[in-house]
Parts: sequence; C-alpha cells; structure tokens
Amino acid sequence: MGYLDKALKIIPYLLEAVGFVERFLKKGTNSKTKQNSAIALVMSMLGIAETATQTDLLSDTKVETAARKCVDAIVALQNAIQDKESDT
Repeated sequence: MGYLDKALKIIPYLLEAVGFVERFLKKGTNSKTKQNSAIALVMSMLGIAETATQTDLLSDTKVETAARKCVDAIVALQNAIQDKESDT
C-alpha cells in the first residue's frame, strides 16, 4: 500500500475528531484549544495504527503538521457550508 493510500485512511479519523471536539467543547472555546484537542485525539488513533502497522508515525513532526492542516481545512469547509446554509 502506498503512502497516499495510507494517508487517505486517516481522513475519517480526522472528521470524527473534529466532530467530537465540536460537540463536546463549549461554544466559547477558542479555535487553538479545539484544534489541539482534535489533534490529541488523532494522534492517539495514530498510536493505535502505528502499533497495528508497525510504522513509525508519531515521532514524525510532518505527520502532526499535516494532520493540523487537515483539521483546519475540515473546519474551514464546515464553516463555509454553514455560512452558505444560513444565507438561504
């Protein structure tokens, strides 16, 4: 399995982490705290994947950086959709 295939498999975990954080943190929580919370969940899930695949993911800062960018993109997309829906 190539790296892209492996990377794409993390997307559902990112979506779940963002959704979980949005549901359970208070509305007034700042975005950096929400992002850190989502990343903590994703990194925990990656720890399980790391054990299962015997691949070193957690010590690579590029993995966390990429996950943060994905979380930001997911939140931006969700916000854009909500704004569009509220316009109609």
